[in-house]
Parts: sequence; structure tokens; C-alpha cells
Amino acid sequence: MKRLFLFLFLFTPLAYANPYIEYKNEYELKDWNYYQEKDFLRFGYVSDLPGSPYFEIGPMTHGDYAWETGYKFRMNNGWEWKGKIETKDSKTKVETEIRFTF
Repeated sequence: MKRLFLFLFLFTPLAYANPYIEYKNEYELKDWNYYQEKDFLRFGYVSDLPGSPYFEIGPMTHGDYAWETGYKFRMNNGWEWKGKIETKDSKTKVETEIRFTF
């Protein structure tokens, strides 16, 4: 059942998707000193469905791969919700943002 849900979540939006390519650079600091730098090249799809769900995957520095999936909802009343899950360097993080614009 979980696999079916994952398949539908990831691949159903592709029928309504727009492909893209993205370059991302992360410059990390520890105690305000240079620590390390990572480059990402990701290929992805963003959907025309409500919430603009997207999925992207690609190589990063040192031959590893990273992937990310997420959504963004904007309401007419000033509220915006964004969320994503990202895996890189064998670590996974979940981010959620809620914004109200006056």
C-alpha cells in the first residue's frame, strides 16, 4: 500500500508536469569560517496541479546523488505554505514554512 501511494504521489503529477534543470551551490561555514562547498545539478518536474508539487534528483559534488520533493500553496488572503523533504549525504531533512504577508 505504501508503495502504491508513493508511486501515485511521485508519478501521477508527471502527466501534468513541466521539466526543468537546476544548479545549486551550498557554501557551508562553521564558526563563520569556510567549512565545505557542494554543487548540485538537478533534473526535475514541477506540476501544474494545485500546490505545485515537484520532484527533482541529480548528482552532487563527490559523486553522490541528492533528491528533493515538495509543494507550495499560496492563498489570496496573504498566507503561504511550503514544505519539502530532501535527502543528501545519507541525511534526510524535512522543512516546513508558513508565511503571512501583510
